[in-house]
Amino acid sequence: MKITDFMRIFSSERRIEVLDALMRQETKDEIKKHIPSSTYAFTVNYLKKVGFVREADGEVSLTDRGYANLVVFERFKESINTLRLLYEAFPDHTIAFPDEFALRLSEIRDAEIIVSEPSDILKPHRVFINNLRKTREIYGDSPILFPDYPEFFKGLAESLETISLVVTQEVLDIISTYPLEDYSNLEVYLIPETPGIAATVTDTFLSIGFFYKSGSYDFTRDLIATSPEAIKFGRDLIQHYRMQSRRII
Repeated sequence: MKITDFMRIFSSERRIEVLDALMRQETKDEIKKHIPSSTYAFTVNYLKKVGFVREADGEVSLTDRGYANLVVFERFKESINTLRLLYEAFPDHTIAFPDEFALRLSEIRDAEIIVSEPSDILKPHRVFINNLRKTREIYGDSPILFPDYPEFFKGLAESLETISLVVTQEVLDIISTYPLEDYSNLEVYLIPETPGIAATVTDTFLSIGFFYKSGSYDFTRDLIATSPEAIKFGRDLIQHYRMQSRRII
């Protein structure tokens, strides 16, 4: 199937509605409660013609081809919706995920954007720190560093199972003034090029921050996601950066 044919099939909201209903295994009568009978018949005939549905014993169901294409479309739609959320929440920023993760944005679709407020300008930082206090392990890439991070992580290191950080040379120069070798649960990796995003993932949440197009980091807003899918996305993302790095500690 050509991509133009694929897009043509899913260009109709009615066709998507019928396909989604069939995915939920709704019966013909159940579907007709929210779609007019004439529209239903026309839509089903079209979907039968392109091989997406079959009809037997008066009921309609998805074909294997229809099911597979619908799954791909739903993932594509969720990724596009997530991308729209990111560009709306970070309008003056560089949204720079590695290519393979741009195709997985649907996995962070539950994301919430934490934004600084006039009465609480450090809200993103405060929420991030509070979330870290509820975790057992931390993995992150850190092209930037808050002044209180070294002392804060020093306190956490005594109770966490793992702290694994991918850092730039600039960040390494700062944290190297601390006795890092004292902690057996700490891993530090040096990455040669600055990642386009700052990401932290734990056993309970994922946090992602972005840079302005000017090159400076935006401390005023942070993306937080907590679903198992988002946490796996974050772990894989950090592993991607670790593969480009060499271990220092």
